[in-house]
Amino acid sequence: MSPWGNTAFQGGGDFERESYSQAHRCDHCGKLLIRYGYMDEDEPEKWLPIAGAQKEFPDVPVEIASLAMEAHNSLAANAGRGAVILARAVIEATAKDKGITNGNLYAKIDQLHTSGHIREHIKEAAHEVRLGGNDVAHGDILSGPFSYEETAEILTLMDEVLLEVYQSPARVKRARQQRLNRQRGSLNP
Repeated sequence: MSPWGNTAFQGGGDFERESYSQAHRCDHCGKLLIRYGYMDEDEPEKWLPIAGAQKEFPDVPVEIASLAMEAHNSLAANAGRGAVILARAVIEATAKDKGITNGNLYAKIDQLHTSGHIREHIKEAAHEVRLGGNDVAHGDILSGPFSYEETAEILTLMDEVLLEVYQSPARVKRARQQRLNRQRGSLNP
């Protein structure tokens, strides 16, 4: 980890804790990270992005994968409502990507199922993500914030939808192509 620039200090007035932040460049991957904290050391310093928050979604369109990664980053930052509403957006964007643009999200999820993109239990998973997102989107927050565990479960269901719609079919396609390439190679020595 190599510092990238100078350390910035802020605050320190009569009623404000003095804080610091500094950018670093990862020596391995080259990405930027931010180290930040308080000078009084009452709390340990923190890093962004949060370690372990980076989840990748191969074979998922980049715009949808970006939303899904942001949802996981929100979970890692303990921003449950943000994570859940992003997961809902992932489900809607997936339906639209598959050409399902009419109706509300309930109808779009059902259409994903009837058009063969998702199985019955994945349809139910998508509806659970939708319902969690609806609680946030429509202001039904009187029951309090989502727990970390509840948010993690909703994101797992979102991941299942992406696996079903994009990742699993792409994996099968690659395996089929590898088999065909192997067979062609054995037929043409």
